[in-house]
Amino acid sequence: MQPGAFIKSCEIGMRIRNFRQRAGLSQEKLAELVGVTTQQIQKYEYAKTRLSTDRIQLIAQALQVHVAAFFHERSEGLALNEAEADVIQALRKIQDRQLHSSIKLILDRLAAD
Repeated sequence: MQPGAFIKSCEIGMRIRNFRQRAGLSQEKLAELVGVTTQQIQKYEYAKTRLSTDRIQLIAQALQVHVAAFFHERSEGLALNEAEADVIQALRKIQDRQLHSSIKLILDRLAAD
C-alpha cells in the first residue's frame, strides 16, 4: 500500500476480524465489549456499515491493539509466524508494566547472544 493511500472499509473490516480472531474473541464477546449487537460487529467486519472514529477506538481498546493498526500496514513488511503471534498475544494479556520491562530485558539479552 502506498503512503497516503485510502484505506477501504472492507480492509478495516477484514483487520477487525483478523484481530478479533487472534485475540480469541467471538463476535458476540466483541459486541459485548464494544456495546453493540453481534449483527453490528458482523456488519463492520463485512463492510456493510461504516465505522465512526469513536467506534473504531472502542474496538481497538477491546482488541488491545493500537487504533492505527486498522489503517497502516507494517512498514518493515514483517510477517509473524504462528509462534510469534502467540507470544505477542500472551504479552498483551499481561497488565504489569514492570513485568513487561523484565520480559523485554530478557529478550534483548537472548537476542544479543
